[in-house]
Amino acid sequence: MITKNLTSTRCGSNKLTRNGKTKADKQKSHCQACGCYGTLAPDYGYSEERKAEILRAYHERSSLRGLERTFGVARQTVVAWLKKSP
Repeated sequence: MITKNLTSTRCGSNKLTRNGKTKADKQKSHCQACGCYGTLAPDYGYSEERKAEILRAYHERSSLRGLERTFGVARQTVVAWLKKSP
């Protein structure tokens, strides 16, 4: 039998309880120590390589709507990436 030792992402405590599932069928948890609530390993869907490819295309003068059509990524997502990049 394989067991996983799950810890909270905020405080590192192992006092977690399962608390439902997300729309993507990922397990949600609730930390009894700090009250942190959410998924333990969120998956945002875009690898760093894919993200870099989309941002490169943007810097080559592609429009946000063009990126949305070509790559299937939301314009708001690209704008958020641009705000975070230095």
